[in-house]
Amino acid sequence: MSANDVTDKNQTFIRLASFCGILGSVLPLIMIISATFLSSWFRWDTNALSELGVGEQALLFNSAVLLGGLLNLLFALGLRRYLGRKRLIDAGVVSIMIGSVCLALVGIFTIDNIVMHSIVALGYFVLVPVGFLLIGSGTKGSAVQGLSFACGIVALLAILVFPVIILALPFKVGFAVPELIEGLTISAWMVFMSVKLLRPSR
Repeated sequence: MSANDVTDKNQTFIRLASFCGILGSVLPLIMIISATFLSSWFRWDTNALSELGVGEQALLFNSAVLLGGLLNLLFALGLRRYLGRKRLIDAGVVSIMIGSVCLALVGIFTIDNIVMHSIVALGYFVLVPVGFLLIGSGTKGSAVQGLSFACGIVALLAILVFPVIILALPFKVGFAVPELIEGLTISAWMVFMSVKLLRPSR
């Protein structure tokens, strides 16, 4: 196999990963939001998204997180090839990969199994933005660095700080709100990076 063949196959895999990143960011969000509308009992001021995993729309919600986790894992593999094997970047990508596996496991360990569910859900919510911060630290002086830091910080604040703040608010806010904020933030970063992967690798 020639060097050009290897390069072409590598680029093909990276482009496939980019499509996985876009699809894995957009489709699960559409499915989860659809589940909230289809569940008459669901309220943004009292419920968590994970509660959808045991309701009448459990199949839709659990399929969404399983699909999202698997597609994001494939995206991360392509991202690893695109960004290279620098230490911080590599650690960041591995963190995203583990977080993606945790997201898929949310669809298996539903909220009925509160201990395992909490572990895998927290794994996704924490490890993915930590991965962004590590990648930002390894890509100095680029647009990737700025967006990685911004999305990483916003995502961690949304899931670790905002739930504490809402306790002091004069109106009720369910845990689904910070979950959605982090989900949208993570998706924004992944779509941005997926578009970059469509370009010729550096």
